[in-house]
Amino acid sequence: MKYIDAVTGSIISALFFGVLAIYIHGVGSTSIVETILTISSFLFAIFSGFFISRLNDRYSTMRSLVSDEDAYFFSLFKMAKVFGEPFANKISDAIDDYYIASFEGDLNNYDYAYKGTMLQFNNIYDVIYGLKAHSVSSTYANMFATLQSIEEVRNKNSTIAKEKLTNGQWIVLISLVAIILFCLFYISTNQLFFQLLIVMLSAMLVLVLLTIRDLQYLRLGGKIIPVLESGQELLESIGKLRYYKEQWLESGTVEIPNNIKKYRLGLHSPGEKARIKVIVVE
Repeated sequence: MKYIDAVTGSIISALFFGVLAIYIHGVGSTSIVETILTISSFLFAIFSGFFISRLNDRYSTMRSLVSDEDAYFFSLFKMAKVFGEPFANKISDAIDDYYIASFEGDLNNYDYAYKGTMLQFNNIYDVIYGLKAHSVSSTYANMFATLQSIEEVRNKNSTIAKEKLTNGQWIVLISLVAIILFCLFYISTNQLFFQLLIVMLSAMLVLVLLTIRDLQYLRLGGKIIPVLESGQELLESIGKLRYYKEQWLESGTVEIPNNIKKYRLGLHSPGEKARIKVIVVE
């Protein structure tokens, strides 16, 4: 099912509210309803502003942390080359397995952000443990230090990912929007200009709600957090093909750059046996 982003959702809602404005005839201005409208609008502005600011900070922090994680993995791969191409290939394969596992779920899903990749992350440790003969090497020690930094980033991401709006907070926001919409349609004067104004204001309220939802699910403009592209570039830098999930492409949340002529496509759902197909674009 295609993901409906905030802008698209507000446009659809504008059409819906336009129909309502034609068939619903208001009773005109009343002091009580205007007072309720003022209070509810004030409260909605406070709550929505606070939640957007909080979720935007969360989005920016996770974007920065994921970029740091990609940089650490690239450094790990480069350090592995010191010990020869065969070992570097082992590290490359282990990192590739880790990223494929991490792409199985969204970043805001705690199980996949941390628990779901624990096995693959430990496998990277196991590969490095195989270099016991080089335990006195400073590069060997730095590789473990890099893994420690990656683990720190993973822990922070898994913690921040759980910071979402509660059901109670959503109920408050939706209730305030419902009250505002009722008041707007109630005081409608049935004049064309006023009806157009009500439709625009109603669509904007929906836009705010859907923007909060998008930020909660780490999306902007309907697209998953942009740093997923950083992970794809990392796969290329360690000699692997890019990896995309079929669900991403079907929902439109991820677009493959035009210059990519060959990539891997994951045909399986999370938890299923991996089914990966190499796609060549002619």
